[in-house]
Amino acid sequence: MERVFVVRYSEIGLKGKNREFFEKKLIDNILKIVRPAAVNKRYGRIIVRIGRNDPNLLEERLKYVMGIQNYSLGYALAHDIDEVKKVSLELAKLEVEKGYKTFKVSAQRGYKDFPLNSIELNREIGGYIYENIPGLKVDVHNPEFEIGIDVREKEIFVFSGKKYLSGGLPVGVSGRALLLLSGGIDSPVAGWYAMRRGLELQTLTFLSPPMTTEKSVQKILDLGRVLSRYLPNGLRMWIVPLTEVQMYIKENAPDEYSLILQRRSMMRIANMIARRVKAKAIITGENLGQVASQTLTNMAAIEDASSLLVIRPLIGFDKIETTNKAKEIGTFEISIQPYIDSCVAFAPKKPATKSDINEIRKIEEKLDELSDLEYQAFKKRESYRIENA
Repeated sequence: MERVFVVRYSEIGLKGKNREFFEKKLIDNILKIVRPAAVNKRYGRIIVRIGRNDPNLLEERLKYVMGIQNYSLGYALAHDIDEVKKVSLELAKLEVEKGYKTFKVSAQRGYKDFPLNSIELNREIGGYIYENIPGLKVDVHNPEFEIGIDVREKEIFVFSGKKYLSGGLPVGVSGRALLLLSGGIDSPVAGWYAMRRGLELQTLTFLSPPMTTEKSVQKILDLGRVLSRYLPNGLRMWIVPLTEVQMYIKENAPDEYSLILQRRSMMRIANMIARRVKAKAIITGENLGQVASQTLTNMAAIEDASSLLVIRPLIGFDKIETTNKAKEIGTFEISIQPYIDSCVAFAPKKPATKSDINEIRKIEEKLDELSDLEYQAFKKRESYRIENA
């Protein structure tokens, strides 16, 4: 008898001819993040064998694997019906201790040479549990818990209960993107949702020394450590000093447009780094109407500076939704630490809320040194590598 996690996915099962690719990526990610003794694929599910590992530690790591819909803790048994009955009863008792009073047995016979078919297994195991736990009732339509039985050629898996995780797609199946990571609440959450759609991430942060300090760097790295838990190959983080670009814009452009111009410079530098690391898109934490730079016209003016797709996972979120997710994934307490944002350090007194893209382009044409300053900032980039914890 061996303890196992029975891992299930849903969206991957709809991928048709590409299903095998998605399954393989999910298995690879489990092996790298959970680091169990072994993983086996079964049709529609994945078996994570606990072996001598600490099941609590493996279970904690499972929640960082994108693409898992839910999982159950169970056992791999020999083809011994008495052993199946015994283990099923013990699992049922654990569920009853939680206060559950109704159940059903759901058996699948993938190995057709096993003497009992699925209906017979349901009756045999269900009857045994019913007889040995007083007060427990069978409800085949809406049970409070299920005992699952999966008969395979070499073993039988018995499990109960389901714990739900993030679902989505395995990290890496959708390519690579560059996340514009600030010290605020929004951008780490945007990164989480991007990973949930199968994107592998690298991050880019703009700082404004000496207004932003080493504490700002440490805060960014702390956020990176949280995000790295979801990335099977760890996280590459980039930090670019933007002070000279910002000062030049502040001194040579209309104040109300300075924030938009700064953001456009960020986009151009982000594109330089994205091309270098072969990222196909830029991810931001913007949502519509939250601050002055996030009006429809301003976001369009900023995105105009990018030759890459700009993805905004939080576009329709309100602050409460974003904050709740930040608390759930563990970035909130880091994000609310004191921090001077790169844009805040050079924020205009009255930023324009409705930018005219033609006007913005005319202003940039007169900023003769801007392109060179952007390239110099790009060359001063610093790289940090955060391994999967």
